[in-house]
Amino acid sequence: MNGPPGPAPPNSYHYKSFCGDFERVETVLERLEASGFYWGSLSGTEAKRLLSPHPPGAFLVRDSSDHRHLFTLSLRTGTGITNLRIQQRGTAFHLETLPGAPPPPAFACVVQLVEHYLAQGRHGGPCYLEAQGGAPVPLALARPLRCKVPSLQELCRRAVRASVRAGSGEHDLEGLPVPRALRNSLLHS
Repeated sequence: MNGPPGPAPPNSYHYKSFCGDFERVETVLERLEASGFYWGSLSGTEAKRLLSPHPPGAFLVRDSSDHRHLFTLSLRTGTGITNLRIQQRGTAFHLETLPGAPPPPAFACVVQLVEHYLAQGRHGGPCYLEAQGGAPVPLALARPLRCKVPSLQELCRRAVRASVRAGSGEHDLEGLPVPRALRNSLLHS
């Protein structure tokens, strides 16, 4: 069966930039692999080929080719394909920014980072893309390009998180009346 290649095993050199916290790396990779939009060691050229036929907002996450970073977000924009490094500060992840830009939000997990920008919708979040003619370009993620179908557990987790986000704002994951282990898996995934 000819289809898109599945994610390749992560390259060991990426672990160097994670400050020796290998259990955390494994957790991040497990969550990414469960998401369905993590393509592993896919090259930038191959990401461009895969994203080019899709409308703006299509994206995928792959291993960074820069040994100083673990992951890259490849995104189809109205002007082509953009690759944004997902940077790590301590144990949190954030998108690279333009020099002089305000610090971007940081997340404990790359999947949470992606979900944050997906929730921004078509209007996008703050600009982390290169400026075009000086005007900021909103980062608008619309649809992940999946290399596999997410697990039922992952789909349920997303549905709960989206439902809580769509609430009145007073509700949060910490206040859910569920066992602590389940609440922690929703909070820290």
